[in-house]
Amino acid sequence: MTIRATAPYRSTMGGVRGRSAAGIPLGVFAAATIAASLLLRPAPGRAVGRGDLSGTWKLDRERSDDPGQKFADGGGTSGHGSGGGGFRGRRGGGGFGGRHGRPAEGSGESADLSQDPRAFDLLSIVHHDPELKITDGLGREHVLYTDGRKIEEERSAGTMKIRAKWKDGRVVVATTPDHGPKITETYAVTADGSSMTVTTKIEGRGRDVEFKRVYAAQR
Repeated sequence: MTIRATAPYRSTMGGVRGRSAAGIPLGVFAAATIAASLLLRPAPGRAVGRGDLSGTWKLDRERSDDPGQKFADGGGTSGHGSGGGGFRGRRGGGGFGGRHGRPAEGSGESADLSQDPRAFDLLSIVHHDPELKITDGLGREHVLYTDGRKIEEERSAGTMKIRAKWKDGRVVVATTPDHGPKITETYAVTADGSSMTVTTKIEGRGRDVEFKRVYAAQR
């Protein structure tokens, strides 16, 4: 777009003088343009817009929470790593749209979230929006759709109702079983595509448990 300045116009090393065709002082116009460009520029490490989750993602244990410890504490995300522990104990942390909803024997929990830790070590994702295919470290594939369509899956715990959608530039997967806690997973990729964070929230009876898994992109 060409901006024509009305007379008089004089440019000096000390600033920009004159007015644009719209009558806005050119100095103000230039400053506003620069400010707008800075605001629109994504900050490093932040997830913005509808990203692409495609890629191979390796678990970074140092930056990830330990779900077993989270269940023991009954708390939320810590904001720091678990010291390399990730996924110890009998609860591996759910995942992939609530695939693991089998009731736990002899426990007060309404869902058994025990998992082979290898399932979360490596994720392979093929994302052609709205289709989202996630293959875990054990080679199990799960297909989701980010357009909000409901998927029903029959599990030993009953029927799982699964919906995936975009929210604030992240993919949110909500799983509601006939019996058991609701599981919500949020997938967020950084603007530079170097890492992905999966935040899992499990809404149980009288308490919520939340933990995060951080993955590094494999080039």
